[in-house]
Amino acid sequence: MDNNSNDTIKETLGIGKNKKRRYKKYIWISSLILLIAGAVFWYITKEAKNEKLNYQTTTLEKKTITTTVSATGNMEPTNTVDVGIEVSGTISEVFVDYNERLSKGQLMARLDTVKLSSKVTSYRAALAKLEANIAEASATLNKAQNEWKRVEKMVQATNGNYPSKQEVDSALAAYELAQASLQAAKAGRDQASAELKAAQDDLKKAAVVSPINGVVLDRKIEPGQSVVAAMTIPILFTMAEDLTKMRVVVSVDEADIADVKEGQRVKFSVDAYPQKLFEGTLTQLRLNSQIVNGVVTYDAVVDVANPELLLRPGMTVTAQIITDILEDVSVLPNAALRFTPPAKQGDNSVHAKADASKHNVWILRENKPFKVEVEIGKSDGSFTVITKAEIGENDLVLIGTKEP
Repeated sequence: MDNNSNDTIKETLGIGKNKKRRYKKYIWISSLILLIAGAVFWYITKEAKNEKLNYQTTTLEKKTITTTVSATGNMEPTNTVDVGIEVSGTISEVFVDYNERLSKGQLMARLDTVKLSSKVTSYRAALAKLEANIAEASATLNKAQNEWKRVEKMVQATNGNYPSKQEVDSALAAYELAQASLQAAKAGRDQASAELKAAQDDLKKAAVVSPINGVVLDRKIEPGQSVVAAMTIPILFTMAEDLTKMRVVVSVDEADIADVKEGQRVKFSVDAYPQKLFEGTLTQLRLNSQIVNGVVTYDAVVDVANPELLLRPGMTVTAQIITDILEDVSVLPNAALRFTPPAKQGDNSVHAKADASKHNVWILRENKPFKVEVEIGKSDGSFTVITKAEIGENDLVLIGTKEP
């Protein structure tokens, strides 16, 4: 029988197909076994790593910590004076510039005084004219008074028969009119005198002088500029009395305000000298609140010595207000309060999540993490005071993990 006949018989009986099916089945089973073996190996390796997990630890220690409240603000001179002008006109001269140190009474600027001088001259002439009017009215009064006395004597001498009633009334009226004219002339003179004095004062105010011994911080005018003194006084210069004494006004968050008190020390830095720490004293805690975008803060004033003049008005300040210094207290690093071991490692891990509002730390017992509840006090940002805890001096407190 030839080969073709044999193949035909195998195909008819299905012998070749069964062999192929068995081959595919073996491949599928082998792949499944390899997959299961890989998963088991991965799980065993992972568990081995967990078992070998190493921890970073620390111990409860005694330490002195300083608690602070952070705040930001800006430098200001302790005494700033705005120098204005009370009369309108055109600036003719400016004698000072930025940063110049001035003495009290020193000339800073002057208005064009042509119109003001003309006013003074006009009021002075008006006053002189009114003085002449007073002299004339006084002479008229003397004449009318003498006439009235003469008529009065004649009436008494003639028992009222002479002169006539009309002449008597006319003399009396002339006398009273002369008195009134003199009073009016004097009133006019007083008014003119006041107007002259005001014009003279305006002429004097055209010269702007320094009100203090200090330095010019800002200059807002140039020669030829017009100034109008109407409802408000135009500000020409801003001066500071003494830049060796400065202050910082910082904003304290309402959540921290209970810890902040007047008299506390303050350390701060400015962007110009990031490596240098300056110091000051909190001298005023203002009662009035500042509300910006719903955030409530309170202004605190810090007095600062500035002998080297390193600090300048307007500088941005980042401050730490020292609220307390706690000596020889039991502390743990803040990392200990934040640390939670992997769920497989720590006991009571489910319970720890349920009690998230409480403060817990983990200590190492029999090479396993053990949760301990603690009561905490103040913190300096790096360490926290532990006021109550069942932790011994030699207990290792977990703060992190590291690769084995």
